[in-house]
This record gives sequence, C-alpha cells and structure tokens, in this order.
Amino acid sequence: MTICTIDVHSRDVVSKMIQGKVEAGSAFQWQSQLRHRWGEKEYHCFANICDAQFTYSYEYLGNTPRLVITPLTDRCYITLTQSLHLIMGGGPAGPAGTGKTETTKDLGRALGIMVYVFNCSEQMDYQSCGNIYKGLAQTGAWGCFDEFNRISVEVLSVVAVQVKSVQDAIRDKKEKFNFMGEIICLVPSVGIFITMNPGYAGRTELPENLKALFRPCAMVVPDFELICEIMLVAEGFQEAKILARKFITLYTLCKELLSKQDHYDWGLRAIKSVLVVAGSLKRGDPGRPEEEVLMRTLRDFNIPKIVTDDMPVFMGLIGDLFPALEVPRKRDLEFERTVKQAAMDLSLQPEDNFILKVVQLEELLEVRHSVFIVGNSGTGKTQVWKTLFKTYQNLKKKPIFNDLNPKAVTNDELFGIINPATREWKDGLLSVIMRDQANLAGDNPKWIVLDGDIDPMWIESLNTVMDDNKILTLASNERIALTPVMRLMFEISNLRTATPATVSRAGILYINAQDLGWNPYVTSWVETRKIPAEKSNLVILFDKYIPSCLETVRTRFKKITPIVDMAHVHMLCHLLNCLLVPENTPAECPKEWHDIFFVFACVWAFGSAMFQEASVDYRIEFSKWWMNEFKTVKFPAGGTVFDFYIDHETKKFTPWTEKIPKFELDTDIPLQAVLVPTAETIRIRYFLDLLMKNKHPVMLVGSAGCGKTVLVNEKLQTLSESYAIQSVPFNFYTSSEMLQKILEKPLEKKAGRNYGPPGNKTLIYFIDDMNMPEVDAYGTVQPHTIIRQHMDYGHWYDRTKLSLKDIHNTQYVSCMNPTSGSFTINPRLQRHFCVFAISFPNAEALNNIYHSILSQHLANPELRINPLIGKLSGFSL
Repeated sequence: MTICTIDVHSRDVVSKMIQGKVEAGSAFQWQSQLRHRWGEKEYHCFANICDAQFTYSYEYLGNTPRLVITPLTDRCYITLTQSLHLIMGGGPAGPAGTGKTETTKDLGRALGIMVYVFNCSEQMDYQSCGNIYKGLAQTGAWGCFDEFNRISVEVLSVVAVQVKSVQDAIRDKKEKFNFMGEIICLVPSVGIFITMNPGYAGRTELPENLKALFRPCAMVVPDFELICEIMLVAEGFQEAKILARKFITLYTLCKELLSKQDHYDWGLRAIKSVLVVAGSLKRGDPGRPEEEVLMRTLRDFNIPKIVTDDMPVFMGLIGDLFPALEVPRKRDLEFERTVKQAAMDLSLQPEDNFILKVVQLEELLEVRHSVFIVGNSGTGKTQVWKTLFKTYQNLKKKPIFNDLNPKAVTNDELFGIINPATREWKDGLLSVIMRDQANLAGDNPKWIVLDGDIDPMWIESLNTVMDDNKILTLASNERIALTPVMRLMFEISNLRTATPATVSRAGILYINAQDLGWNPYVTSWVETRKIPAEKSNLVILFDKYIPSCLETVRTRFKKITPIVDMAHVHMLCHLLNCLLVPENTPAECPKEWHDIFFVFACVWAFGSAMFQEASVDYRIEFSKWWMNEFKTVKFPAGGTVFDFYIDHETKKFTPWTEKIPKFELDTDIPLQAVLVPTAETIRIRYFLDLLMKNKHPVMLVGSAGCGKTVLVNEKLQTLSESYAIQSVPFNFYTSSEMLQKILEKPLEKKAGRNYGPPGNKTLIYFIDDMNMPEVDAYGTVQPHTIIRQHMDYGHWYDRTKLSLKDIHNTQYVSCMNPTSGSFTINPRLQRHFCVFAISFPNAEALNNIYHSILSQHLANPELRINPLIGKLSGFSL
C-alpha cells in the first residue's frame, strides 16, 4: 500500500511537470518536491527541498503506511522544512481532521527521524515540558505537541524561554549547552512542532514571545477526492477515479442535505475509516463488482449514525449515485445467532433492530478503536454493549471491561497530577485503568467504558488515544500505548459540548428512540411473571393502554419536571410489581381484578407527575381525558381518577379520604413539625410505603413549603430497626467528593471490595434539594454523576487508592423543587426515580389542617379557654 501511495504521487508530479513544460532542474515545481539523493563524496543520503538540505537520519520506523501527498501536504512540507532550515519551530494550525499531526509525522518518516507526539493538557507545568525538550535535544528526535494552546498561559511563557535556548544552541552550532541550569549535549537534528485548533473550547491564545519562535502554517481542508482516489488504488480498486468522485459527492451532499446533528462528521477521518472497510470487503469478496463493494460499504457503515428522520434522504442519495444496485448487507448469520442467544441469556428480547445495533457495534469496533454509543436516556445503550460483551463471553473470548464515569472525579483525579511543591506524581483513575489493561497479556477483548457527559476539558486529553497515535501521554511524561485489543467506548446522551476534534476521532453508533421503543422492555418484564393467565391478561392490557397514554402525555399535558417516555413505562412495571402480589391477585383470581389493578397503576404511572399550574390543573385535565378514553374500568362519580384507591377486601375503588386517620395534637412537638393527614399526604405515603419496600427510588417534586421533606421524614421515622437512614441535604457548593464522603460515612467494609451498612440493615439515602448543586460550564452537575454511577453499576471508586468499591443494600429517596437550583436534572438520572408531584394544599385541605390544629389547641383543658371561642376556629381562614 505504501508503494502504491508513493508511486501514484510520483506519477502525478511527473505528469504535472510535463503539462507545465518544465525543462530545467532549477524550476520551482521540481525544487519544491522532497527529493532524496546519495552524496558520493560525503557517503551519506540527503533530502533536498527548495534551498534546505537535511541529512537522512536512518531511524528504523517500521513498515508504516504513508500519507497521501496532496498540494496541501506539499505546501506544508515546504513551510516546515523552511522553518527547520531557518532554525525555528513549525506550527501547523487549522480545523480538526485536516492532517496537522499526521503531516508532521509523515515528514519525519520521509527524513528517517523519530517523531514523538505529546497530547498537551492543563495538567502540564513548565518542568514537565522542560523535561521533554531536554530529552528531544539530547536524542535529536522531533517532538510534535498536539493541541499546544490547551496549556495554561503562565506555563507557555516559560516554555518560550526553554524553546529559545534550544534554538539558540542549534544556531550557534554548540555541542553542549546550558538548559535551565544543566549542561546537556545537543543533537542538531532536533525539531519542535506545535499543532493547534484555533478557537475551540478550552484553548488559549499563545504569548507573543512564543509565537515568534514558530513559523505558522495554515492547514485548510485538503483535496478529499485526490486522497480518496489514491487510497482506493492502494486498497486495490481498479475504477478508483469514478468511485472516488461518487464517494465524495455523497459526503458533500450528506453534509448539505441531512439535518445538522452534533454527532455527524463527514470529514477526512470518516472518509478514511470507510475506505479501510471498503478495502477489507473487497479483499474478502474479490469476485464482486467494485461499485457494489463501495455502495455496500457506504450504506452499511453510515447507517449506524444516521437519525431516523434523515434515513429516507440518505437512502435516496445512495440510490441516485448507484442507480439500480441492490446489494444485500454482508451478514455473518452464525455470529447473529450467538448475539440472539446472548440477548436471551440476559433475559432481553432478541428483536431484529436490537440485534442489528449489536452487530453494528461489533463492526465499528473492528475498524475504530474508540466508539461513541449515543442516544437519549432509556433507549438501550447499555444493553447493546452488554449484549455484545455477553456474546464474546459465550464465544469463549474471555472479554473484560472497566467502567467509570469521567465526570464523577475531577480532571486531575482522572489523568493524574504532579504536586508542584514536591514534584511527586499522583496517578489518575483513567491512567491506572489504562495501564492495567495495557499490561494484561492475552489477546482477549479489553474495553474501557466511559459512561458520562462529554466535555472538552477531559475528552481532549484523550485526543492522541483516539486518533492513529493510540497513546495516552500523561503530565508525568509517561506514555501508555493502547494494545491492539483495547477499545474505548463512550456511552453518552449527546455530543452537544464536544468539539469537532472529538467527534471526528471516533466511530458513532446512534440509537434512536424508535429503534426499540417500550415493547421489548415490557415483554421482558411480563416474562418474569409466573402465572400464565396473568401473563396473557397483562399483554392485552399493555397493548390497550400504553400507546395512547404515551402519545397523550407527551403532547397534551405538562409534567412538573421533564420525564422520558421509558421512565413512565418503568414506573408502571414497578407499581405492578408491588401491586400484583398473591395477597392482592391470587393465582385463580378473575380477570377483572387484573384490570382494576392495572388501571390504578397506569393512572399513577402516567399521571403522578401532573401538577397544578397557575391557570390549568393538569390533574383534572388528565382525569377528564382518562374517563373519556377508557371506559372498561369505571371510576366512581365525583372527584378525579387520583382520588381513589383499591380497597383490599372488596377490590373496588374507594376514596382516599376514608383512609385518613383521626389527628391527635401532641403539645410537645413544635408546630412546624406537626403533620395533619390529608388525602394528598395519605396517597403519597401509600406509594412511598409500596415502592420503598421493593427498593425502588422515589422522588417527590413540588414547590417550596408544600411539605415534601416533612412527608419523607415522617415515613423514615416510622421505619423498623432493619433500616438505617443517612440524610444528604444538597446545596450549591456540594461537590462529588463531598457527597462521596457523606455517602461512605455510614458504610462498613465487608468481604473483598464489598461495602454496605452495618449488619443486615438496608441503608436509605435521603437526598433533599436534588437540583441545588452548581451546574458546570458544560451542563453537568458533579454530585449527580456519582449517584448515577452507583444506580447504574452498583459501585464507585475509592478516591485515594483508585480501587473499586461495590456498594450493597442501599436505596435512594429524594425531594426536589422544580423552581429553584438548576430546575431539572439529567434525564439519565431522572429516569431511575418514580416521580410524584406534590401540589400546594387546596382551600378545603388548608381549612381542614388549621381547623384540626386550632380546635385541638383550644380544647386543651390546661389552657381553660371558653368553649365558645372554639367555635370560632371554623372561621380561622
């Protein structure tokens, strides 16, 4: 492939020179090419370009693929070699995916010099930079500093002095020179290059004294068609010219005609990865016409990232460019069978759409070593990679994975930091996981799953890992190389805050909400039920109620806080789990009993988050709609659907008001802590009892002063001895570290890495004011990330030892005011909670509350109040 690439370039140069009638060796078109010659006199190999001459360095770099040389690469070569000739550094700058780093590396290959790529991050200080320059100066190798403008300005001004001392020594032809107070040897072939993305998030402007030492070179978008054509030739395609034109036309049209999604990237890196796949498909099926091979690649490799709305447009474009071609997908039926089996092992539904996503993920992991699994919460992202993991286990591949939430720790804790005073290196969580995986022998698949929000501050430190360098460079100057079997997987809900540099570096599997929907989840849940009659009833009931409920709740009613569709379905299944127990619905019970319990659960699963707005009470609206829509199970007249519960004995709807106990005023308790039971508190208490018994997290949402905290506290005080309680009030300054300390306080170490509350107790974390903590610049609330990591994976990491801690026997209950703090919380955390809206008591309830308190207070014999005054308490409001 390398020979093809170089030969095609030589052919193009020669034909250009013939066209331009170049006759003399001094013509610029000839001089501007990088030419190698053997000097008989010096007995050395030299490389000449323009008026610069370099001695070939004879470094063995292995048989590496070379870059396709375009006019842009030529221009960059001239600039970089001229800057070396003038004893300066080179600074290619330009947008993501234009080949800044790769061109520098390729020039190094042409001159036989080793090029070390360093990914610069905020963790680097002047001493770690100085150590790199010291090493480069003594070996004569080149250093390419990627994303140089991510280093903080204070460090950059010192770096300028260091670079200048190296350049001055070369200019003065010294063999030894003084570098930061040390005398070191100098090999004059040293070159220092910096690459930058101007104007991306987290970048600074370079100081003037540093700018002066580097010669800038603007990198613009290269000639895609030329690159595409030459790579197709190298991959073995005969009709490369026509196919390249079709390929680039498709990508240009996609860029213009498809919707503007954050995860779409039609740039150089995307083109290159598709070409690699096309090459492997061609070699795997040599008899197939080339047009079909390319069409199949373009279709099957782009479909995973395309959103549902854009699908018809994309398929239309493919159809126009490759008319009358019908090529089936390349399928590995044996592998698909094992995937289906793996899905069933995890008690999931082997639906075609789901299996397709798992297969697409496998195909992506074949060609890209970092993959984003993108999709809204509840679309099944986690299950897709877990199914592939299970498939590998069934195939006896012995896969391993480590998961972490990169936002649950700070950047310094993620990548490690040098203590500025003692110069001591403290390892980071990601660097430890990566080093451990890289040191593991064997060719079994090893994954690092980064499940958390993306922001440029941490993900850009992985730039060199995610591109072709595959190396994590730490501030301690350690370099951890990715082994061929290691993969990075990012599970995220959107790429809103990612820069183009990030999006272009990874393969993308986009999971639309429509790909799976609610059906597979419900089917899996129904399969966990034991009684056949109940199963068949439930399937009919789900199909009857859910579609119209989801549709109407999404469009007609306003919820107190945004809740994704799947969360309503989860809550319905949780409620049915708690209600359809043998004491309520024995095995031989009539079908009507299932109906009434299902309707009760459904009303509360979809209506619990309805609330009273200034002008509209959405509870009443929902109630009216329900009564009109579903008439099979009748609610009693008078009141809304929320005013009734199912009586245990009669299995009929009974008003909540019948459950209200008589209120007894305790004179010893301060007045603000007194709870007068009303219909609202009784029903919330009923659901708290029901759901907390089965360890389902509950969240009460309502404006200030409507009694959320009092309700929960009253429930927690009445719990038995087998429960322990940890109250966690949030405020603006709560960080994930502070939260983790509070969460760990009541836990004790069990066997191995297991932690839990003392004895066999269950620990309840009561989180008050869930949405109070600060939201960072990229939309993440740090404390929430650690709660989500715990709820999704059942563990978090020790902050000092960086080891896993599995946390058992804990559950959450929380309160939130939707009109304060950050208003809403991340949908990926929100969906775990069953939400109940708490509205402010109405006039009747208020009257009842104050009348109960006042009348009992006045009736107290110790106060000797005239009984006539007691009658006035009715007018107290």
